[in-house]
Amino acid sequence: MSKSRIHEIWQQSWQHRSFVIGIILSFIMLLTGVVSLFWTPYSVELLDIPHKLQGASTAHWLGTDHFGRDVFSMLMVGAWNSMLVSVFAIGFGAGIGVPLGALAAGKRGWVEETVMRFNDFAFAFPALLTAVMLSAVYGPGTINSVLAIGIFNIPVFARITRGSALSIYKREFILA
Repeated sequence: MSKSRIHEIWQQSWQHRSFVIGIILSFIMLLTGVVSLFWTPYSVELLDIPHKLQGASTAHWLGTDHFGRDVFSMLMVGAWNSMLVSVFAIGFGAGIGVPLGALAAGKRGWVEETVMRFNDFAFAFPALLTAVMLSAVYGPGTINSVLAIGIFNIPVFARITRGSALSIYKREFILA
């Protein structure tokens, strides 16, 4: 794809309201997460039972939870954790799924059948139910969340990569 085509697509994307809103919200979430690494209004680990379930105020912008923790501070830290989980889960899924899809497209035969049957097997289970099951077995935590989400991204990336590679293999410049 040429630079002019990429530039054209980029310019057209900015004409869509949903794209602009998505970019702005993603930037706000990223900025909030980065700021939470250095500053939050209150500690997210500090329990303040006497001030539990308070409504929004100048002291606590979004109120407090049932343990008296500041909801805004927890949202800030949660934004960073969500960004980390998404980046690493997609990286994990792509890091395994893309090579598997390329291998299936390149080798064909029994290798392709094995990889695609694994994909069918993975798609047969509801992802959310299996993620909850993995969390129940291995316990809650960021790493377990990354693995649960990443495992279900492997077949998605494998299938997309295999399809793209097969379409390229059928072009004239490859056959020559």
